[in-house]
Amino acid sequence: MPRFMVLPAVGVATACFGVVGLVGREVSGPVPEIDNLGFAAADRVFTAVPGVAEPLSYATHPLALVGVIMLMAIVAYRVRRPRIALLAVLGPAAAVSFNAWVLKPVVGRELDGYLAYPSGHTTTLVSILTVFTLVTASNAPRGRRLRATTGTVVISLVLAGTAVSAIVGLRYHYLTDTVGGFCWAVGAVITVAAVLDLLPGRHPALRLRHEQAYRA
Repeated sequence: MPRFMVLPAVGVATACFGVVGLVGREVSGPVPEIDNLGFAAADRVFTAVPGVAEPLSYATHPLALVGVIMLMAIVAYRVRRPRIALLAVLGPAAAVSFNAWVLKPVVGRELDGYLAYPSGHTTTLVSILTVFTLVTASNAPRGRRLRATTGTVVISLVLAGTAVSAIVGLRYHYLTDTVGGFCWAVGAVITVAAVLDLLPGRHPALRLRHEQAYRA
């Protein structure tokens, strides 16, 4: 992501997260105008297609996504992209851990006795999808960057929307919990990526290896 877009992107994500969180905290339960409609829409979908909500929800389970994170990091390391490997691990880890230990207790919104806002399921999935999107945007050929980034964003939104509809239909979360988790994940991962961008350049050994390969 271009540096001039980092602050606006983080600002929009944070503002979205904050507004939804304040509304959710005020009403403590569902936000009638939004969450009840979310439940009704999910119920219509999964009544028409029964038995698929539970399998779809697996895409948001943090433990199941640890393998995806590790695979991303290993592949990035193997192709000598240490910053991408760091982002693959630190982006989702920062988003999920800060969400669980700080944001949820501060907001204090509950569903069935569990802290619900922002959704940890959504945060985990969207943080990984955000890593994919940032990597695509920064590594696609210049002439194809917009098309590649747009395609990745569309695919990510479809995957996130499908998984989110499942956890809403299963009553794991209110719809507003998932909106907050989405916004938080995007803002957190972009922030981590911006911090990693400030690190010094490649390790000297790697730089030398690339220079030798170029000369050959």
